[in-house]
Amino acid sequence: MSASSSPERDERWGEYRGEGIWYACPDCATLRETEHDAELYALLEQVCAELGESSAQIYQEFEIGDPYGRWATVEDQGLFEFISEDGRTAVCQYGVVASWNERSHSWMWGWGFPDGWIHPQALQAVHKAYETGLDNGWQAVTERLLAVNTHEAWHLTKLVAHLNGWPMVYRARVNDINWHYFAMTRPRWVS
Repeated sequence: MSASSSPERDERWGEYRGEGIWYACPDCATLRETEHDAELYALLEQVCAELGESSAQIYQEFEIGDPYGRWATVEDQGLFEFISEDGRTAVCQYGVVASWNERSHSWMWGWGFPDGWIHPQALQAVHKAYETGLDNGWQAVTERLLAVNTHEAWHLTKLVAHLNGWPMVYRARVNDINWHYFAMTRPRWVS
């Protein structure tokens, strides 16, 4: 099993074995499985297919994922930049969805980040998802800390993009074990 499918063990994780959407109980810090919501899971499957297709098309068109390309954020403008190997730059609006630790499978929603970690403009999309989660009783979207594998992390990210009407998702490694997941608008070339 890869690191993304088999988390390092911690006694507080109880029955979590790397599958499903679990939340960290705020009172006791143990993991518990979220309530299964058939409507939410059906929507997750739908948006996974839709956003997977649209993201793949955009990645190809804008050379996103090229191993020689790079990315950057312009936080005060709410822009994400993709710079291709030849120096061309595409920009789009973005929202930080969450941070995910590949060793522990820890997922922290962007709306739950400590104040000052991320520019407020980059958190608007995830706040909208949180509000939608509250309105619909989606525990998976309203618990601050979750345990999910990489597959479920992509599903949750695509849900945020869908709820904001955005066609693309992306993730970037921010250190040796952590990734940030993003929902994004369609990029446009600026140079």
